[in-house]
Amino acid sequence: MQGHFFDKKDILIRHAIILVLAMLFGLSIIADKPALQNLEGWFRGFAWNFLFIAFIWNGNMALIKAGPFERLSWEKEPRKKIMAALVVALLWPILSYYIFNLYFYEPILGFPCELGSKENVIFLIITVNITLLINAIMVANEFFNHWRKSTLEKEALKRITISAEFESLKNQVNPHFLFNALNTLAGLIDEEPAIASRFVQKLSSVYRYLLSQKDKETVSLGEELDFLKSYVFLYQIRFGENFKVDIDIPSHWLHKEIVTLTLQMLLENAIKHNVISKEKPLLVSIGIINQKLCVNNNLQPKTILTESNGIGLQNIKNRYAIVSEETVEISNENGTFSVCVPLI
Repeated sequence: MQGHFFDKKDILIRHAIILVLAMLFGLSIIADKPALQNLEGWFRGFAWNFLFIAFIWNGNMALIKAGPFERLSWEKEPRKKIMAALVVALLWPILSYYIFNLYFYEPILGFPCELGSKENVIFLIITVNITLLINAIMVANEFFNHWRKSTLEKEALKRITISAEFESLKNQVNPHFLFNALNTLAGLIDEEPAIASRFVQKLSSVYRYLLSQKDKETVSLGEELDFLKSYVFLYQIRFGENFKVDIDIPSHWLHKEIVTLTLQMLLENAIKHNVISKEKPLLVSIGIINQKLCVNNNLQPKTILTESNGIGLQNIKNRYAIVSEETVEISNENGTFSVCVPLI
């Protein structure tokens, strides 16, 4: 709706309609006012109606565009949005009617206005009804556009979510991951059976979470962190002290939502692209910076990268673009790679 008010084509169409209405109402005024039944009187009647209708129509659109109507959400406050348009349609024509009749009627038409006359009351009723009709069309058009946009966004998010789930599952079940996990488990069974048992539990927990979240677009930060701890455990058994994850998130942030599997994909990205060794341990920190969830790691890129299709970070950016107006921030400065995502 915002674009329609200043759109050149819409302005021309709107004022062409106002021009026709001004001519029709101008003829009705002239028919009842002998003093206007000449060429000058016709122009006076036309000018009065054109200015009056243009003032009401453009003012009505400006109030809806700049007023509370535009800030109300269709998802959360649809009734308030409709009521706002109704109130504007009822009050603005009445206010305009009194302003124009009291201050502009006589200077333009040449004789005083009778506010309570039958013709003026009928004219006001017609004006209010026309404004109600215009607002109904505007609200219906915005609702339809919002519904269509929402439907397209949901379909796009569904496709992206499926792609993310596939990418995540592929990262987990690829031969390298399974080989490394099973190899780690085999070494633990004889030497540390208690840890081996816990390893199996955590591995099971990881897959259970992946399957349980497959239909969700977002998840609470608390749930994602609980999952991440199991996921981190698997890698810490494999890399030992060479892989450390520090999580520092105050409890009052845990109810916030993030896109499902965001943390898993960011952690996987850090592991995939960086050297992890005794000489070069990988340090990952997860915390809140400027009201965003940030995942940072020391940058020590592998000389030979593992195979990657490069869609992980782009996937996260695309999914956040749909569910949040805030952007995903990615930086690579002073030997630190950082990704900050909005909290929903």
